[in-house]
Amino acid sequence: MKISIIFDTGRVGEAITSKVILERKIPFNILTAKIDAKGGEMLIEAPDDKAAELIEAFKEKGVHVETRKFVEIVPDKCINCGQCYSICPVDAIIYDEDYTITLKQHDCIGCLQCVDSCPFGAIVKVS
Repeated sequence: MKISIIFDTGRVGEAITSKVILERKIPFNILTAKIDAKGGEMLIEAPDDKAAELIEAFKEKGVHVETRKFVEIVPDKCINCGQCYSICPVDAIIYDEDYTITLKQHDCIGCLQCVDSCPFGAIVKVS
């Protein structure tokens, strides 16, 4: 399960992630992280059977936690132009042999670059 950990300015200087790992002893994969003195966000991928425990652990430390919002393609709007395919940093969008766009939800990291790049509004954020 992908989980977004959002740090505000007051929590950035704390070693929250390290504390959660050491206290809960649950390994997880950090997919992306963009954190500076003003705050930031870290996207993690947690084992499905431990996700609820990790969510609770981060919330106990005072950070905002949400399960990752993903995107979906609106077929009626998509003209299969490939703009989203060309910008996806993790190859979660496939340009099929029949020239149609397909989204691999499991590979999506929720960066939303495809949403911003689509000239037809055919890719939308969903929760």
